[in-house]
Amino acid sequence: MIKVRNLFVKFTKEFYALYDINLDVENSERVAIVGERDSGKTTLLRVIANLEKFSKGEVYLQGTDVRKIDFKRDLSVAYVPKLFVFKENKTVYENLEYVLKIRNIDKSAINLKIVSVMQRFYIEGIRNVPIKNLTSYQKTLVQLARICLRKIDLYLIDDILSGLDNVEQEKIVELLKDMIEDNSNATYLFAFNNDHYAEIFGCRIVRIKSGSIVKED
Repeated sequence: MIKVRNLFVKFTKEFYALYDINLDVENSERVAIVGERDSGKTTLLRVIANLEKFSKGEVYLQGTDVRKIDFKRDLSVAYVPKLFVFKENKTVYENLEYVLKIRNIDKSAINLKIVSVMQRFYIEGIRNVPIKNLTSYQKTLVQLARICLRKIDLYLIDDILSGLDNVEQEKIVELLKDMIEDNSNATYLFAFNNDHYAEIFGCRIVRIKSGSIVKED
């Protein structure tokens, strides 16, 4: 699924965010990139999602250069950033609706899909609330609901549990477990600060430090 070879990402003349990264992730595999803050794990996920340019190296998804992939036709990828990107002034329903509208989903099916995911993620009660008025936990629920509106081949999930309290984290973990079970053929690449959640989700651990992969467990 993912092949990264000799990847370098240079943010300044002196500073490499990623340095000579080599990584292989097989189809249907679950992998966690584990590292401290500013270790490079977010940058790596963004490169794989084709949201960050790289200075040197090669990145392939299903054998195709990531820079040449049409993510609407060739491969369905869900990148879930730590800082979510929404239409902040629009309601929860309108944000979910937008995902389906841009993919030309039949209008008669849109409401059914949205109602289903809102029930699944317990957000029916905030359907008409603008995103800007939600808590971090509520935004996390909406983000998970959003990626469950379509079939996904590759999930790139960036440490979305940080910043939540223990109870909220446990609830999100259970929802993620259900999502993984329902989409067991998909490939998952997570980013975490430590091993705890990597082990919960049954991930192979790849450790990153100062922009370099230092160990694979």
